Amino acid sequence: MALEQRCWLDISLQAFAQNVSHARATLAAGSTLMVAVKSNAYGHGGPELAQVAIDSGADALAVLDIPTGLHLRGAIPDAPMLAWLLSPQCDFSAASAARITLGISHVWQLEKIAEQCQGSLTNVHLKIDTGLHRNGALAKDWPELVAHAAHMQDAGLITVEGIWSHLADTSPDEDEKSLGRFREAVALAQQAGLSPSILHIAASAAATDFPEARLDMVRVGISVYGVSPFEGRTAEDMGFVPVMAARAVVSELEPMGNRAIVAMGSGDGLFELSPGDGWVSLVGTPVPIESVHPDHLVLALPEGLSVAPGDIATLWGAPNEGSPRAEDWASWAGTIGDEVVTAMSAAIPRRFSSD
Repeated sequence: MALEQRCWLDISLQAFAQNVSHARATLAAGSTLMVAVKSNAYGHGGPELAQVAIDSGADALAVLDIPTGLHLRGAIPDAPMLAWLLSPQCDFSAASAARITLGISHVWQLEKIAEQCQGSLTNVHLKIDTGLHRNGALAKDWPELVAHAAHMQDAGLITVEGIWSHLADTSPDEDEKSLGRFREAVALAQQAGLSPSILHIAASAAATDFPEARLDMVRVGISVYGVSPFEGRTAEDMGFVPVMAARAVVSELEPMGNRAIVAMGSGDGLFELSPGDGWVSLVGTPVPIESVHPDHLVLALPEGLSVAPGDIATLWGAPNEGSPRAEDWASWAGTIGDEVVTAMSAAIPRRFSSD
C-alpha cells in the first residue's frame, strides 16, 4: 500500500493562524512575538507554517539552526530569524548574508563571525545561562563574552540587538530566581557598553504563567501548534486548538474479526506503547491499541463494532471528533507532546488545509 494511501497528517493552517493570533493577543500584547518553527515546525511543515505565522501576527521566527534559516529565507525574505544551535562547522558568513540573527553563547562564536563575516554587519543576541543549562554562557564566562561583544560592536562587526535566556520552568520560585539572574546579566552587559533593545526569556510555559518574564519579546513554540506544555492542562484550556491530526487506514482485519491492522507504526515515528496503554478513534469509537509494530498498529476491536478495510483511524489531534490528543500519546509513552508530533517521519504526507 502506497504511503500516501496508508497514513498521513492533516495540518490545519487555519487552526495554526488562529493560535498565533491568540498568542499575539494574550501572551504578547505588550511585547513582540517570536514563533518557533524549529524541527520542521515541530513536524508540521516548516515553510508552510512559517509563512502563516508571519501572516498571523508573529514578528520573528525561532529557527534553531542556520540551515533551517537559510532554507526558509528564500520563501520568507524579510522576517527576523533567530538561530542559536551553532557549531564550529556552521557557515556564519551565509547566515550573516541572509540576515539571520545568531544566538551567541561563547567567545569562539564571536571569533567565527570576525573570521568569516568581514565586510558585513551581523546581528546577534547574547545568551546567558540562568539555570536551565541549555547552551547559554555560564555566569563566570559572561563578563568576557560581553566585553568581547562590545569590542566587536565598536569595530563595526556586529550589532548586539538582544540578550536572552531560557527558563527551566521547574517551579515559580526557580523562575523568579532565573529572572533575577537574567537582570543581573543584563546590567553587566550594559556596564560593558552594550545597549540591547530586545530582552527575552519567556517561552510557551513562562509566557502563560509568568507574565513578569514577557519583557520585550515572547517566544512561543508548542502552544501555537495546539499542544499543551503543561500536565493537567489541555491546549484548549489555554485557548489553543490542535493543528496536526494523525490519520491512518485500516489495512486489514484478522480472520476472526476481533483485531484490526492500522497502517501506521513505529517506523513512521509513533512511540511504542505497553499493551493496552493507548487507544485511537475508529468509526467514532475509542478502540484500544493492542500493540505497535514498525509499519502498523494492532487494535483490539470491541465486540459488535463494525469495521471494514479502508476505514480511517484518527490517532490523535481531533478531540472534537472524539480522538485522543498528542498529549495523551505522550502520557502513554512517558514523554511530552512536543516529541510526539515532532517524531513524525518526514516521509509521511502532510495534507495542508485552510478551512
